[in-house]
Amino acid sequence: MNLLKNVKFYGIRLILLSLFLSFYLIILAANADRIEEYFDPFERFKPAVTQLDEGLYNGGYPNEKVLRTLKTEKGVQRVICLLDPHFPVSRELVANEQRNCEALGIEFVLVAAHDFSRYRDMLPVIREILSEQKKVTYIHDYFMSRRLKNLSAALSYGGRQNLEKPDRQ
Repeated sequence: MNLLKNVKFYGIRLILLSLFLSFYLIILAANADRIEEYFDPFERFKPAVTQLDEGLYNGGYPNEKVLRTLKTEKGVQRVICLLDPHFPVSRELVANEQRNCEALGIEFVLVAAHDFSRYRDMLPVIREILSEQKKVTYIHDYFMSRRLKNLSAALSYGGRQNLEKPDRQ
């Protein structure tokens, strides 16, 4: 009988604790843009900014601080975002990034991954954006996804039509 009381007592505590933690995590997720400014738990996993070609850089999702640094140090004038706004979290990230770009005077272009079945289908669209105006451009996904790695490889070799590395002679 005493064992049953302990199970009920700790069971209720466990349920209350899980409810509290769930609520806490939802609040953190809803206010991630304010919290990320001070503490970004994914910062160590985001790739560094890499130069692919003259006037073309890639990397992870840029917060306002990274965008300001890209503009002042690298001269970035345009950001191409590959995030998919069909997901609620990505939608919020895209909206924040668009606001940050507008505030800094950087052109923001969204090439939604949802609209393309493969990265090879994205390549002509990105090449067209890059060829319209010769602006220093930063292209990114949230992390360095396989899609972004493949696009970066294709763009870093002079924007060739085939996606293979050039022959080394």
